[in-house]
Amino acid sequence: MIKVYKELYIADPWPATYLGEYDALVMADLHLGIEGVLAEEGIYLPRRVSKITLDLVINAIEDVKPSWIIFLGDVKHSFSLLKVSEWVELKNLFRYLTEHKYRVDVIRGNHDNYLGVLLSKFNIPFHSDKLDIDPYTLIHGHKSHSIDELNEITLMGNEHPSISLIDETGIHHKFKAFLFGKLAESKYILILPPVCELAPGSTINLMSKEEFLSPILRELDIDIGSFIPYLLVPGKIVRKFPAIRELKVI
Repeated sequence: MIKVYKELYIADPWPATYLGEYDALVMADLHLGIEGVLAEEGIYLPRRVSKITLDLVINAIEDVKPSWIIFLGDVKHSFSLLKVSEWVELKNLFRYLTEHKYRVDVIRGNHDNYLGVLLSKFNIPFHSDKLDIDPYTLIHGHKSHSIDELNEITLMGNEHPSISLIDETGIHHKFKAFLFGKLAESKYILILPPVCELAPGSTINLMSKEEFLSPILRELDIDIGSFIPYLLVPGKIVRKFPAIRELKVI
C-alpha cells in the first residue's frame, strides 16, 4: 500500500485505491465487453481484453481482501442497451462478487446506460450521481460539481489519466497514472486510472486544461500542474513522480 493522504491509499500494484476507514477497494473504468462492442463497428480485437480486466479486478480483490468494493462508473462500454459481450462479462464479475459475499456499490458513469437492469438482479446499489461517505465523495467525473458539493476528498474516474515520459533517445513512454492534488482550501482529489487495458486516455502532462474530459478539471479553479502523479504498470509496480509541472520539461 502507498499512503496518499490520511486513510487513503493506492493499492500497489493495482489500478485501485483503498479506503482504510471503510475497508473498501475502489476501481474505475472497466469498460467490460469492449471487444464485442467494437466488433459491431468493424474493429476486431482479441477476446482476451475483458479477461485481462476481470483478472486485474479479481487479483486486486484477492490481494487486498477488502469487505467493500466500489466502482466509479463505466463498468460497461457501450452507450446503448447491454450488448451480449457486456452481459456475459458483467454477469461473470457480479456473480463472483456476490458469491464471495462482498458488499458492492456502483456509481453511474456516462457509459452505464441500462446497467441498472443487471445490477438489480444482484441487489447491487446503483448511484446515479455520487456516493458520499465521510470524508469522501465518490463520482465518475463526467458531470459538473461545485466545490460545496464535495467532501474533503473526492475520488474520480472518467479522465483515464496517463503521463508521457521521454527517455534519453527522445522516445515517449506512456504510463497510466493516479493523480492527487488540491481542489480548494482543505479539499483534495484523487483521479484513478482506468482498469481497462485499452483505455490509456488523457496524457495529462502534454495537455492544456481546456482539453481535459472531466468538467470538474476544466471548470474549477485548480492548478493541475501541482498534482502529484503515481505512475502505474498494472499488476507490477506503482511509483510516485514529481509534480506534473516538472514532468513537462523531462
